[in-house]
Amino acid sequence: MEYAQIIKYIAGEASEEEVRAIFQWIESSSDNKEEFVKLKKAYALTSKSADNAQHVWNDVMIRRIHRKENLRRLYTYTRYAAIIVLFFALGMVFQNQLRFGKSAETVYASNMSIDVPLGQMSDLTLPDGTTVQLNSGSHFAYTGNFAAGDRTVELQGEAFFEVAKDANHPFTVKTKSLDFKVYGTSFNIQAYEDEKEVNTTLVEGSLGVLSKTGKEFTRLVPGENVKYNDDSKELVVKNVNTDLYTSWQKGLITFRNEKLQDIAKKMERWYNVEIKIEDQELADELYFGTIMKNKPIDQILEVFRMTSSLQYRILPRPGEPTLIYWE
Repeated sequence: MEYAQIIKYIAGEASEEEVRAIFQWIESSSDNKEEFVKLKKAYALTSKSADNAQHVWNDVMIRRIHRKENLRRLYTYTRYAAIIVLFFALGMVFQNQLRFGKSAETVYASNMSIDVPLGQMSDLTLPDGTTVQLNSGSHFAYTGNFAAGDRTVELQGEAFFEVAKDANHPFTVKTKSLDFKVYGTSFNIQAYEDEKEVNTTLVEGSLGVLSKTGKEFTRLVPGENVKYNDDSKELVVKNVNTDLYTSWQKGLITFRNEKLQDIAKKMERWYNVEIKIEDQELADELYFGTIMKNKPIDQILEVFRMTSSLQYRILPRPGEPTLIYWE
């Protein structure tokens, strides 16, 4: 396999045919799979610093070029490396679509509460023109009078907001640990009740981050992400690639060095399944990559099997969520 083609795949530039060829190469031998996983991990382990990651990645590719290619190819590889993005389009090889039952857009004229079932998503338009995309297992509600300017909503789960501008009536989102004051903007909030972190990313506009008593901790600018940990009470703000935090709207989920046990919890929510991991070493294994959420669970599991040490067994249970063992 040409390494330029692998880099092209990692950079998100490979065609569907090229992606299929890469997966066929991975499947053709255990050595190929091991080689791919090593390359992926080399980049993933340094993904917290884009500059350092690129430097390490270039070093890896240079060593490979010395061993397998001509030095004259170095320019080609480093050119591709310069545009590497922090995700792997792992699900693109599959074709069959899973229809998640994404609801038609609905307009609510008065008080409203909605619970999005596991395995589904929902689009809303609020009375002020604000649009909200809700992810699986989310609860969303408002009790204020939007027409009178009381634009306050509550969220448990994950949502992407496109807030209608109204300088005289700020839009407020209340979550379990933090509140957010909005001044006409687009942003993503992840705040599930069963998770310890509230994770918010600002795409456009201005977003105030508030304590539950109304104190403003900070105000985000576009491209910033804030994480708040319920246990440590630590608030961390950093610049990020916003696509990594908002791509779920398009059916893409990016994992950024996340433990498999945390990924399993998310997949249980997205696919309405139950996942058991009996090996703690596997549960703690870090994974970096992207899956296509709108694919059937068995295809997603195949992607994990091909690109990590994970093996799996599926046990259908009539009348209950499918049971999946990760081994």
